Amino acid sequence: MRRILLACFGYILVYAAGGGSVVIKAKVFMAEVAVTDREVSRGLMYRQTLAKDRCMVLLGGEEALRPLRTWHHLIALDVAWVDQDGQVVEVSAHTPPCRTAKAEDCPAHGGSVSARHVVEFPAGTFHRLGLKKGDRLGWELTLDDGRIVRGGQALPKSKRK
Repeated sequence: MRRILLACFGYILVYAAGGGSVVIKAKVFMAEVAVTDREVSRGLMYRQTLAKDRCMVLLGGEEALRPLRTWHHLIALDVAWVDQDGQVVEVSAHTPPCRTAKAEDCPAHGGSVSARHVVEFPAGTFHRLGLKKGDRLGWELTLDDGRIVRGGQALPKSKRK
């Protein structure tokens, strides 16, 4: 049991490379950020909850097809694929967790349209906010090395966290 707890704690340490804010439809979310291949592949694995005002941004370097597998996820997610300007180019609402023995046995979600980034929200967020393909979001993120990454629609100063 101790090994399992230590392993889970280790995963938490590599989840995010900073944080910041994401705004969609005037709603601000506190964001965790994944940048490296390892951080992106871990994403929200093993999370038992994700508060309704939280999200995770998987930062990409260039536009690409970015299918998502929810292997070892414990919660359902709403997932938005966005371009460099913050326009939502693809969505997957209530994306279920996958608990198979191998990642390749999990279905791929999204990734049929080129996107720069992927943003994961708690399931139900898209329905609650009416988010759909074509909407825009914005972000201001501070990476672990101190770099600030801004994109999409501008965040009002009062909305920054």
